[in-house]
Amino acid sequence: MPGVVLTGASSFTGLWIAEALAGAGFHVTAPLRRARGDYTGVRAWRVERLATVAEVVFETPLASDAFGDLLAAARADLLAHHAADIPGYRSPDYDAQAGVARNLAGVPEAVAAFAKGGGRALLATGTYFESGEGGGEAAASPYGLSKALTNAAQARLARQAGLGFGKFVIPAPFGPWEEGRIVWSLFQAWVEGRPGEVRTPAYVRDHLPAPLLARAYAEAASAMLDQGVGEVRFRPSGMVMRVGDFARAVADQVRARTGLACEVLEHPQAAFPEPEARANDQPRRFGPGEAEAFWDAYVAFYDRVRAQGLLASTPA
Repeated sequence: MPGVVLTGASSFTGLWIAEALAGAGFHVTAPLRRARGDYTGVRAWRVERLATVAEVVFETPLASDAFGDLLAAARADLLAHHAADIPGYRSPDYDAQAGVARNLAGVPEAVAAFAKGGGRALLATGTYFESGEGGGEAAASPYGLSKALTNAAQARLARQAGLGFGKFVIPAPFGPWEEGRIVWSLFQAWVEGRPGEVRTPAYVRDHLPAPLLARAYAEAASAMLDQGVGEVRFRPSGMVMRVGDFARAVADQVRARTGLACEVLEHPQAAFPEPEARANDQPRRFGPGEAEAFWDAYVAFYDRVRAQGLLASTPA
């Protein structure tokens, strides 16, 4: 059984990825930065679920001796570096240089230790806001610039260590276990009988259901171990459409399952501080019956969030 050390496994997409990796036959070790009791709300739900598919190790941040010890003990084939420290990443004032420094802290030491222990490949998470991704040459935001610089450095470290390197480019994922994203805000309004408001409806974005993202990630992990040393990019794509149209597509699915009015209010968009369109180029689609099951689970997740009183405020 191949082994993978997966950072960032308590995040929304991280949990989905951990489940897909375990389902694909990987032994998943999931180091988490915090103590068990520090996870609350939806984050606590994710950690509880994560423990059913992975070996969870608490209080093990990447830039720590504990992380090095974990790498030595795990003797994994793949280091899947999905974690990121990106507070305020949506802000146009995001400090790209500081972001690079935060996200490379401990990485050189971890990559060296991983290679010394017999590791074979590093799979890093990227974003389609990076330079050269999403159909654009320039970074779409300061956050995108910081991710591009971070991943360029990680690719160089992998080459120097004799590891294979892959970048898994994430578009705009959505699905159960998320927090504070566009659908969260839509549900907040809909359960209160208000229209869901969309303030950037004209942007064209690549909306990828989390199960399809996770399936693509598991396939990427297997491909990394099959190909050996080298570099490769994985760019899964989902529903490429205007943000306003995406909100209406979600509304149709939720309305059919709940009877809520699910109205959508598009605010006129005059400013475009980001590129108008951004999308990946490797389409992923549901198989027969999978889409209906996904939407059922999505609505059920928000029913649970509402029942637990967590929907009233947007998570940080």
